[in-house]
Amino acid sequence: MAGSVAEVVALPAVWLSHALAGIAASLQQPLWVVICSFVAVMAAAGALYGRVFMRAANDRHGGWLFGISYGFLLWMLGPTTALQLLHGSPVLLGGASKGLFAAHLLYGLALGILFPRIQDLVQSKKRGR
Repeated sequence: MAGSVAEVVALPAVWLSHALAGIAASLQQPLWVVICSFVAVMAAAGALYGRVFMRAANDRHGGWLFGISYGFLLWMLGPTTALQLLHGSPVLLGGASKGLFAAHLLYGLALGILFPRIQDLVQSKKRGR
């Protein structure tokens, strides 16, 4: 859930910087395919974040640091490495690449801040049964 909500924070950065349109043009895919892929990958990344960091991600004071680091890691592994390997050259340049970087950091920051709060909410609902 936190990953899906954090996407809402990241989407304006990729949209305003035209990063998604740049990726779509570079990969020769329709924009809607790139948007759906971005949403699906980031939602899955949020679930992976909770599984990997577990208790550390649940820290209200330091969770933001884990989150922003995770966003940076996603940026390094995703568009910087995987897409360039698949495409054979940089997928984005200039402002669009900066927007994608900012979106990943915003996503990670929002994920790190939201995860403990959503986790507490889910746990309190389970105890309330």
